[in-house]
Amino acid sequence: MDAARDDQDLRLKFNAGRFASICFGVFAICHAFQYEAEAVSVRSRNFIVHGPDQNVIHSVAQKAEDLRHKIAMAWLGKPLPAWPKPCPIQLKLTGGEAGGVTSFSFDQGRVTDQEMNLEGSAERILNSALPHEITHTVFAWHFGAPMPRWADEGACMLSEDHRELARQDEIINSLIDRKGHMPLSALFVMEEYPKDLLGFYGQGYSVSRFLIEIGGRDRFLKFVGDGTKIGWDTATRRHYNLPDSKELDRAWRSWHRVVASRRTPGQLHPESTLAAHKPQQSANSGETGKDRSVIRAQSDDSPVRR
Repeated sequence: MDAARDDQDLRLKFNAGRFASICFGVFAICHAFQYEAEAVSVRSRNFIVHGPDQNVIHSVAQKAEDLRHKIAMAWLGKPLPAWPKPCPIQLKLTGGEAGGVTSFSFDQGRVTDQEMNLEGSAERILNSALPHEITHTVFAWHFGAPMPRWADEGACMLSEDHRELARQDEIINSLIDRKGHMPLSALFVMEEYPKDLLGFYGQGYSVSRFLIEIGGRDRFLKFVGDGTKIGWDTATRRHYNLPDSKELDRAWRSWHRVVASRRTPGQLHPESTLAAHKPQQSANSGETGKDRSVIRAQSDDSPVRR
């Protein structure tokens, strides 16, 4: 009797152990499939995109290449050469507005490394964050060094869609109405992000748009490059025929009062904006969130608000 009971106990223990092994194996297989689904990648000529959705990352890779060419042609008048290694793009898909950050390493006047992170709904990434961040890469490879914050962020805003431009117009209108804007002499030399991030981005956008509308993109890039080397007053005299940045400040505020503030928010000017690209819809875009506070950034230590 005892022997039979011992044999039965042994069989139960064996079956329990086998059941546990099977459960562990099933868990491991399911976990592997889940990890594989979360780690999809697509490689294009200049980008490698990682994200959880195959369709979305294909769309991002294709549009990144298209934007890289179009934005370089618009700003530089020529395409960028193929990069020596692809730029990684990491996607995090959510249901809200999009934000992004692109990190660069520079050495002796050239980009040595770059990486992009994007977060938000697929639709807002494709139409807002991705064009913005691709413009950062075009500027980085053109200058081979960090661009002044106000110009980099302000000019990159001009690559975004009409919806984002309208939001920036509203921000700068409010900023000037409450006299929260900075003198251009202070804006031009600012190296760190201020507390009023939305105001900083709005003013950078408005000043960049003003300078591009009165002088074109090529002059804007030359002004920015010279300003960091020979000073902003000298660069203002050289490129805009005004005595100093103080007079440029007056000209910008007059332009805003007479021209920009009377436009419909988001209204396009053919010289200043690249936002005429057709907005792209995604089958996975979903509904965008109500919070529209979005900050882009160009390095890992820069703020990103979503």
